[in-house]
Amino acid sequence: MKAKIVFLITLLMVVGCGIKKPPVPWESVVPKRTVDLEALPRDSRLFLEWSVPKENTDKSPLTDLAEFKVLRSEGNLIAGECRGCGEKKEVISEIRVSPQEVKGGKMSVWVEDQEARKVYVYELVSINRRGYPSAPSNPVSVYWDYPPQAPRMVKGERGDKRVGLSWEPVEGATGYNIYRREEGGVFPLKPLNRDPLTVTLYTDLNVENEKQYIYSVRAVRRVVKTDVEGKGSLDVPVTPTDLIPPSPPVGLAAIPLKDGIELNWRRNSEPDLLGYYVYRRKPGEKEFKKLNQSPLKKEIYLDTDVELGQDYEYAVTAVDNSVRRNESPLSEEVRVKYIY
Repeated sequence: MKAKIVFLITLLMVVGCGIKKPPVPWESVVPKRTVDLEALPRDSRLFLEWSVPKENTDKSPLTDLAEFKVLRSEGNLIAGECRGCGEKKEVISEIRVSPQEVKGGKMSVWVEDQEARKVYVYELVSINRRGYPSAPSNPVSVYWDYPPQAPRMVKGERGDKRVGLSWEPVEGATGYNIYRREEGGVFPLKPLNRDPLTVTLYTDLNVENEKQYIYSVRAVRRVVKTDVEGKGSLDVPVTPTDLIPPSPPVGLAAIPLKDGIELNWRRNSEPDLLGYYVYRRKPGEKEFKKLNQSPLKKEIYLDTDVELGQDYEYAVTAVDNSVRRNESPLSEEVRVKYIY
């Protein structure tokens, strides 16, 4: 019996030892490599952005991220080529992170010490709390030169749900970027246009009437594969508004009735129509007088303040529902004698 017990204990020890795995070295469990490092030339500077890694190389959740290090090598830009790139990498920025920042999903840093006629290659490593780094991220090459001057004489023209911009050409610029912010806000990182504009005109149709927008135009200069962006123009505030009145009503007719003179006309087709105003004058009078103070909703009006045997001239206007209450020109006049 004792022999059987000893045999079972020995067997369990052998089996148990057989399923154990060797411990994984701490240095092999590091953050996953960043693969979306992006470099954006903005406002005479360079903006670097990347996603925060969520996993380690063994696919376990990354819970001990401590910092990022931005690495850079540089070379001289000669005949469109880089001489010396990749020979020496230096840490140009160390960014400590907190749990709150990690949850944000994105990290970024501005670089402002770039020199003209240089090529820079940027990489990124993530480091955990034990000090072990990830593999270097995707490299990003930036070809740098003197940024172009800020555009001058930028003009904004307001319209109905539209803003038109124009500016003077900038010497040496190969394109332009348009930025927009709302009052009290800041300009976003990305411009309104997808690619740099090659003309000095831009129309923004994604706006609301009676809301102020502030615009800035920045010139860009193509340097090999990089669009180096210069400083922005002076801010240009523009408030879109509806400046176009409805068409004058048509088909105006005047009919004497027992209670007065009835006017009717055809309905306008404008979608922003608010209503109509009726005007009247007597022969010999220079100016028409408005008969109703609030716009009429229907295409009919009864003028009861009339005298038998008197001639009257009538006209009608249409008004829209914009803040400006744009009013059409007078319709064709009709003349009628009140005889019933």
